[in-house]
Amino acid sequence: MNDTKDENGSNRSLIVRQDDVNTGIHVLNLLDEKQLANAEVFLKKIIATEKGGVKSVNEGLAILMRAQDLRLPFSTCIEHIHVINGKTGVDVHIVKALLSRAGIVWETTKDYVPQYKYTDGNNVYDETLLPQYCVKCRTKAEAESKTDDEIVGVYPLKYYKDLKGRIYNEFQINEQCIKCINLPQAMKVAQEGKFPVIRTQATPTDYVTEYKFTRYKEICGKTVEIHSVGHFSYSEANVAGFFEKDTYKKYARIMIGHRAFSLGAKEIASDILMGVMETSELKLVEDVPITDADIIDGV
Repeated sequence: MNDTKDENGSNRSLIVRQDDVNTGIHVLNLLDEKQLANAEVFLKKIIATEKGGVKSVNEGLAILMRAQDLRLPFSTCIEHIHVINGKTGVDVHIVKALLSRAGIVWETTKDYVPQYKYTDGNNVYDETLLPQYCVKCRTKAEAESKTDDEIVGVYPLKYYKDLKGRIYNEFQINEQCIKCINLPQAMKVAQEGKFPVIRTQATPTDYVTEYKFTRYKEICGKTVEIHSVGHFSYSEANVAGFFEKDTYKKYARIMIGHRAFSLGAKEIASDILMGVMETSELKLVEDVPITDADIIDGV
């Protein structure tokens, strides 16, 4: 959507529409034997050049049909649409192009952001699963000042390390432990026969990527603002068994970002994507190995 000003200085929203034009090698009627034969000759020439990795005429026809469904140039699609076990998948560039063409905008609200544990002084919460009534604060004093009958202030859980490298959270520290500010002080306390601990950084419990999508759509003569959120996390990928695959381990941040984007895109633009899956997602569904080339192509 583009915003313009009218003569009174008010914003007027313009809905961006897709152009009704022929694309690629023109609109092909696959029921027309002559057109189909011409398309096959053309595809054989493409295959001979190994352009885009098209391995057979049937793969080329599958890509061509998907290109027509999405109204995209065939020359672009042979490089960005892939045939996996007879099904077509598109890389994230195509998904973004389709959304942009439809005037859908997005912003990255979380980019592989580490998540930590928080506490209200009594309970411990995972940041990813904080109840709606909890408000994140930086310190215990700030959390206490914001806590009332409706709101509970929470602050980051503190962690401590002993001289053997063992980690404890603040609820595991008792009166027998002596909190030290540095290693020399801890060594001195240990020589006195006491049990020193030093404040240490918290370890993330999860990593989250999140996109917020906004679409302006004309419904019954009125412009309606529609939103969706695409969210995916390291823990979700782990539960799904994604990290059993070496490529997912090496490119966790990128893969989780692609999944978060595709989930939000499908929710807000199912009429534009026409049910097509992102390539890495399709490979996971079809249990086909994901390679480094898939990630490099989608970066």
